[in-house]
Amino acid sequence: MDKRPGVMRSLFDRMAESYDRGNRTLSLLIDRLWRRRTVSALGIRDGERVLDIATGTADMAIEAARQADCRVAGIDLSAQMLRVAVNKAQRSACRDRCAFLQGDGTRTPFRDASFHHAMISFGIRNVQDMDSLLRETRRVLKHGGRFAILEFSLPETPVIREVYLFYFKRILPFIGAAVAGRKEPYVYLRDSVLDFEPPVALEQRILRNGFRLAVSRPFTFGVCHLYVAQKP
Repeated sequence: MDKRPGVMRSLFDRMAESYDRGNRTLSLLIDRLWRRRTVSALGIRDGERVLDIATGTADMAIEAARQADCRVAGIDLSAQMLRVAVNKAQRSACRDRCAFLQGDGTRTPFRDASFHHAMISFGIRNVQDMDSLLRETRRVLKHGGRFAILEFSLPETPVIREVYLFYFKRILPFIGAAVAGRKEPYVYLRDSVLDFEPPVALEQRILRNGFRLAVSRPFTFGVCHLYVAQKP
């Protein structure tokens, strides 16, 4: 699949307006729990700075600012996703503690050791060069800083895996098209998840790029997976 930044930007620009609605429908609202647990795993404290990579419509950024009196910077390739993010943050209680910029998470404008924590939800599989993303995130984190990665995975239990694959391959694109009015993004979602490396491979990639693996935990029968990497 073509994951060049320009291609990803265009894809997410087109689906920005329906992105939240699609997520809630296809996950039966469970995605909110996954995100809440991911932010909690960082242990953010008041006064800390958090980087939200591929922030999308700012669900994670707003959740982080809800859990602690922290400052959050959200970065994303898509201008249209960021437009939704800004509007959503402005309607929240944390509107003065979230800031957003358009950019590439593999090449950020931030100084070394700028953040106490970083996070990315359902975005790392969309990155063309995951090693560059991990190295860049490590650069901008302070020593001891944590990086939470939430991403889809495939269940390991055979029966659950078969049911999930049937839903994912045969049903999901059509539900997505009905909810969002277009099938293309959900075909990409299906194909990108099926093509993505398994948890053990991502764990090794995290370690190769200079992190310590603090947490590796499946959610909801292995439908998605949480990784927490820590900068030594």
